[in-house]
Amino acid sequence: MGSSVTPPLFFISYVHDSGEDDRHVRRFYEKLNHDVLIFAGRRQSESAGFCDCSIRLGQLWSPALIENLSTAQVFIPIMSPAYFQSEACGKEWALFVSRLSRTDRSGSPDSSIIPLLWVPMTVPGIAEPYQFKEATFGAEYDRVKLRALIRGKRHRDEYDAFVQLLAERVVTLSQVAPVAAARDRPGFDDVRSAFSAPPAPRLNGGAGDSTAREQRVKSLRVDRPILNTNLREDPR
Repeated sequence: MGSSVTPPLFFISYVHDSGEDDRHVRRFYEKLNHDVLIFAGRRQSESAGFCDCSIRLGQLWSPALIENLSTAQVFIPIMSPAYFQSEACGKEWALFVSRLSRTDRSGSPDSSIIPLLWVPMTVPGIAEPYQFKEATFGAEYDRVKLRALIRGKRHRDEYDAFVQLLAERVVTLSQVAPVAAARDRPGFDDVRSAFSAPPAPRLNGGAGDSTAREQRVKSLRVDRPILNTNLREDPR
């Protein structure tokens, strides 16, 4: 599943469990990749997207992951409670959002992020601005979420329709709302997770301190990766 010659149309971000769910995500990626290739008019021997299903606990980002995350046109986070506890996933989110902030979209800046719910859950505030309740993906997906669609034999027709609709959305977005590539290719330790709380500013009460606090808060927004080479790896 390595990087393709042309920029990938989509990037799947998910938290690894080194078990059954990893296999489900791999099959989902392969099915979505197949459908995206069809709608994009590409050969089936190519790769339309990227999903690093081989990464394991304790591993840093591979060069292929960095390159694909820096150039992919659509970001697909597979949301679960564990996803928002993963620093690696939070860094992937932050890097893609930073690219959106550099792109002239002339419309919704978040349209190239398509969050998918792996299981029913309460969505954290950082994901609420994005359209994770996608009615066109079908009532069954809205009811049981992606993991159950993949696992349940009785959901096969609904799952096929879901993947096809998602593939069409990916291709359309990549054509009408391209996202600028990242200027640099940061390493794992160069990006602060979007899910990490920013450091609390010191409160000393002066007017100058207030201005400094405002500047620090602005600098810590998650619309771009925050470089911090002192961060240690927090594996998925």
